[in-house]
Amino acid sequence: MKFAREHSAKRIALEMHPGFVVYNPFTLLELRRAVGEEIGANCDLSHLFWQGCDPVEVIHLLGKQNAIYHARMKDTVIFKDNAAKTGVLNFSADPAKFAQGSVIFRAVRYGHGAELWKDVVKAYMDIGFQGIMSIENEDPILPGEVGVERAAFVLKNVRAELLEGK
Repeated sequence: MKFAREHSAKRIALEMHPGFVVYNPFTLLELRRAVGEEIGANCDLSHLFWQGCDPVEVIHLLGKQNAIYHARMKDTVIFKDNAAKTGVLNFSADPAKFAQGSVIFRAVRYGHGAELWKDVVKAYMDIGFQGIMSIENEDPILPGEVGVERAAFVLKNVRAELLEGK
């Protein structure tokens, strides 16, 4: 943190990812308590789905601590039969090997339905998140612009529904 402070870094957004220095909200908040409020989350929901976290609960938990610095929108599919045998760390990015893997990243709504994504957007609204909700596409089935466009379509529509209800 000394280096960050010496260079006027006000925020350091860490991705909660298995195998990284922080991998879930608990480890992120522990590091934050130990070194300072410069530490916050790059809240990539795909990694939280992967670990079995409820994204709405995580957003509210971290939001109460003002610890979300970036929101990344990406979905995840867990193949339960494979995960039951090999665990969720048996990641598959190669479409030819999907049958052997237990997890793949997908575009928004291709792992969880639009209702869940509506709840996610509402949770960000509930905590007063003012940052950008960026779309990351690592979908091996809907590559490039297609995955981004479909994710944006879902997110725009659920946001519009939420704003209509106000």
